[in-house]
Amino acid sequence: MAPRFQLDEDDANIRSIAVQPQVPEYAYGQVYSQRRMAIRQWMIQQVEWETPMLASIQKRLRAPLLDKFFVLTGMLGNHAFFFLALPFLHILGLGPFARGVSNVVLLSVYLSGLAKDYVSAPRPASPPLVHITRSPAHTFEYGFPSSHTTYVVGTIMYITWFMYNVWNVHVLWIGVLWVFGASIVFGRIYCGLHSFVDIAGGFLVGTVEALVLIACNDALDSLMLSWTGPLYICGALYLALSTIPRSLEMCPCCVDTFCALSVIAGIYVGAWAYALLPSHIGNTDPAYIAWSTSLTLTQNVLRGVVCIGAIVAWKATSKPVAIKLVKAFIVEENEAPVGFDSEATTDVEPSQDIQESASKGHANAMRYVLPSKRDIQKGRYGTYSLMCHAEDIARVPIYSGIGFIVAFIAPVLFYYLGLAPV
Repeated sequence: MAPRFQLDEDDANIRSIAVQPQVPEYAYGQVYSQRRMAIRQWMIQQVEWETPMLASIQKRLRAPLLDKFFVLTGMLGNHAFFFLALPFLHILGLGPFARGVSNVVLLSVYLSGLAKDYVSAPRPASPPLVHITRSPAHTFEYGFPSSHTTYVVGTIMYITWFMYNVWNVHVLWIGVLWVFGASIVFGRIYCGLHSFVDIAGGFLVGTVEALVLIACNDALDSLMLSWTGPLYICGALYLALSTIPRSLEMCPCCVDTFCALSVIAGIYVGAWAYALLPSHIGNTDPAYIAWSTSLTLTQNVLRGVVCIGAIVAWKATSKPVAIKLVKAFIVEENEAPVGFDSEATTDVEPSQDIQESASKGHANAMRYVLPSKRDIQKGRYGTYSLMCHAEDIARVPIYSGIGFIVAFIAPVLFYYLGLAPV
């Protein structure tokens, strides 16, 4: 059986866990709370109601050129794009703005993933829709809310506020930015990956998030760069990671959340450490990485090469060490219950309908074994297997290191390599 989703090629643990049959519907009713089930069932009904309309829209509009265009715009709104784009905001000396945009983008990953795992609503069915994407992982995540819509709307709202209130950019360019964002959002409908309710949910989450950060980012920045900043950062990281809800399907959203929150923590710890440097190494204003218009194009390009090169080198070399350290301090549960085990036992009795479903040859119903009541109460089911594994816990130091490189290591290297302003 092919993997349900694809992440890093060297993530053998995730690939092995991902090879699972679909969770039967009855399992959700046995494991989730009544409120959670009511939300999920309403979402499923809404998506099913929209699906014929979405299929009609897609069939009417599809063209080879539009396929390529919306796949491209979708790639400009994914994690890989921001992995490459966000560091440049920092190394170009944009300081609080760069940290604010990073907060919006990375918190969007967290908030949308949190909602996806809690609601556990599937994407529109294919067929009748065609899922147009270059990333198979997207098709195996839950659908509500659209993560692309969340961080596109949140990021553009935050940038718009800066453009209009701080930089006095002409409204025409702000309009161009919103048209670009709208193309990414509509592309999720065109590509058959989301319903209208998914888009609406993403728009709502992104809007609220952006408004909160616009109002609070200066205070948040000052708090995190204070002497006690690292304590707040570690506490917030632990609280956020510990509140991720378990989902029955092996949705990789929780893995993205580990990475995104860790990068935020690394950026703030790096910015905090950078502010402690002597002014001749750092900047006269410690809130900004040293940069000046006096730097040549070649110097700016080399700054980008040094920063991205350091990130790539760190990610390639830190993983084995991080995994060994995690295994040394944490007792790993190799047999964490994920719900699929032909020899497992459970004290949750299936209903008569379930037994009849199994007797009629429904393979998923026959192969799926419900977690025990004890495991359900402790949250030891579904994506618990992803969250408790050493390879995934190791993402915290790995991705925190990426943020730290951007905010501290890279600007120090710029100074010693002659790439900082004189």
